Amino acid sequence: MLTASNIEKSFGNKKVLDGVHLTVHQGDVVVILGPSGSGKTTLLRTLNHLEKADKGQLTLDGNTYDLAKIQQKEILELRKKTAFVFQNYNLFANKTAIENILEGLVIARKIPKKEAIKIAEEALAKVGLLDRKDAYPSQLSGGQQQRIGIARAIAVKPDVILFDEPTSALDPELIGDVLTVMKELAAEGVTMIVVTHEMSFARDVANHILFMENGRIIEEGHPRDFLTRPKEERTKQFLTRIIPELQIDPVI
Repeated sequence: MLTASNIEKSFGNKKVLDGVHLTVHQGDVVVILGPSGSGKTTLLRTLNHLEKADKGQLTLDGNTYDLAKIQQKEILELRKKTAFVFQNYNLFANKTAIENILEGLVIARKIPKKEAIKIAEEALAKVGLLDRKDAYPSQLSGGQQQRIGIARAIAVKPDVILFDEPTSALDPELIGDVLTVMKELAAEGVTMIVVTHEMSFARDVANHILFMENGRIIEEGHPRDFLTRPKEERTKQFLTRIIPELQIDPVI
């Protein structure tokens, strides 16, 4: 359902994405791993046009977009099919939880307010926060704010949800609630691309893992094979550093 081809992006003289190719099928949960500065977040942002790629094509739901020459109408079309969950929540501080969700439904998608309220309440119920619908972000914990961010994403019923390190800004005790919601979405067949270092999620929920370094995907595969039989030495180094107890099978 989503294919990205030859995506390139530079900031000044630094090439952040160097010919990235990515294929995602409906219902996939794809996890992107890699060290800081490897291009993970930039790749995610180019798929939603939060960053404009210098080169590359994106095919989504049968439509192909030239990401370097994409027009405003196409950007709006693309964003109606995708949703982005930010690392730092990106909620409007002056709006309540439900108002943050209604913004994308009423303003961006022109859904009548009465219908939008019903959709927003259903999304809040799904993340376990319907009772907090009238709370402002300052009255919510970080984990609750992120779950509001996820509710905002699922309310618009996108083809794919892009998660940019959704638990990295949270206290450890709050991470579990957010991951539980994401696991439930995966079980429902929601297509997700997730930049994360939560290896338990990658192992138990993802059906495909990519490893990036220096703007390239250098290895990818099913979690079972990727986490126990990585082919590239750099992948082995990364995995053993973040999961010291990981048992990697010798390559025969």
